[in-house]
Amino acid sequence: MKRNMSRRALLKAGGLGVGGLLLPGSLLAAGEMPSGTAPRVRRGGVLRAAFAGRAGTPMNVLQATRSPLDYVRARLVWDALADTDDGRIDYRLMTSAVSDRTATRWRLTIRRGITFSDGRPLTARDVLYSLHVLASNPCTQSGWLAPLDTAASRIDDDYTLTLVLKQPVGAFDWRLAQGMFVFPADTRDLDHAPGTGAWTLTSSSDSVNAFSPRSDYWDSERGPLLDRIQLYGIMDMNARVNGLKAGQFDYVGGVALTSGLTEQHNPNVKVVTAPPALWDSLMFSMNLSKPPFDSPDVCEALKLSIDREAMVRTLSFGKGDVANDTLGQGQPWHNSTLPQRHYDPERAQALLKKAGAPPSLSILTSNYAWGLAESATLLLRQAKPAGFTLSLNKLPASDYYSDLNALFDAPLKTNYFHPMPLPVALPFYYGRHAPYPFTGPSSPKLNALMQTLQAAQGEALVNAVHDVQEALYFHGGDAIFMRIPSIALSSPRVNGVEAAGYFDYPTLRSAWLAG
Repeated sequence: MKRNMSRRALLKAGGLGVGGLLLPGSLLAAGEMPSGTAPRVRRGGVLRAAFAGRAGTPMNVLQATRSPLDYVRARLVWDALADTDDGRIDYRLMTSAVSDRTATRWRLTIRRGITFSDGRPLTARDVLYSLHVLASNPCTQSGWLAPLDTAASRIDDDYTLTLVLKQPVGAFDWRLAQGMFVFPADTRDLDHAPGTGAWTLTSSSDSVNAFSPRSDYWDSERGPLLDRIQLYGIMDMNARVNGLKAGQFDYVGGVALTSGLTEQHNPNVKVVTAPPALWDSLMFSMNLSKPPFDSPDVCEALKLSIDREAMVRTLSFGKGDVANDTLGQGQPWHNSTLPQRHYDPERAQALLKKAGAPPSLSILTSNYAWGLAESATLLLRQAKPAGFTLSLNKLPASDYYSDLNALFDAPLKTNYFHPMPLPVALPFYYGRHAPYPFTGPSSPKLNALMQTLQAAQGEALVNAVHDVQEALYFHGGDAIFMRIPSIALSSPRVNGVEAAGYFDYPTLRSAWLAG
């Protein structure tokens, strides 16, 4: 159906906030400084950055999204077909992706004059081979590439290829902007696949990976500017922060909001805050095929049993946003017309009474990320007046996402989603072919809406996203209650770090150090 298309403008999504307090409105995009204070870009120096992960693991392109460290180092070595930036596609190895009217054939144009680190020129054959490998092996990218029929796809010439899809996907170009790394055709050793990126791995140990710049990098305007990058794998967040404060590191990712607040007045530390469009979403995911959430009344009752304002005050110290059971706030596709849900234990109690006996169940949770276990603990108290009797089943952080089938199967669990463009995110979690169905099998109605969304393009895509979000708001199993800022810390000297769609796994391609 036709809708009112007015929506709030997309917030700055492609860069990182720098400096300032953790206050809305004080955030600046990467590289931006107040008028008259911009530092002069400087070449040279060594950037030491620390992320969660293990430096001693092989750099296998199929495991590039396994941890923040894996993703950051992958973005140094392998360029992607495209990134996302400020609500648009930032074309990298490809210069365009154009579909036919059926959205089942996509013609890709590959950038000319690019070479891999071993000197081989990049061609369309490398792109098709890379997509085939990513699509046919277990990895994050294979979920986005599921509709791709690589056998039917063809190479038109050295710099163009036609991708054939098994079903219409009107936003397939956005899928191709989700970490589709390219390596040479016929590569067999995926632990040592050459890349077209600005950096090459020169040495590796159990604790640190060292990278050297390529003098022949094709995009010299965006890097590299440093003499060397050293990436450290430090699993413990406090150890990363303490290392920065002691001068061991220049940039540390994956920092709790509490650390950002603690260090915001430290002149030797720059607090880096993601722009709002790149904040993470926290939620309680209910499996709608499992009792008691196979009852729509119980599902609605839980959504009304969450004091969202209190969650924001407690978990983000007032710096986050209240969410409304939808993803993608700040994106141009987001449905902002849905009424805000509020804490209403009396209404929730009536719904539980209508559904039968008040449920007693556990919440599967973990300290995997800040806010998961904490929100579950708060819900125990918030949901009690409604009649819920809840307990915690707390798993070690290392185990929480290790058995996804067990997590999918759990009736109630804490969850958090990193931000992705809605045409990409919604098929990721919902619908018949979703690779991450945390809320269980989708209903026939939702499957039909998702099928429409998959095929839609242009303004029809916005309408289709609105329809899906409306269905999820009223009948979905994700109680999305808040959005929380992502935080990193750095030395005041660090500049040019870019989110390029993923704040927690930034690209250091253009990083530089002020004098």
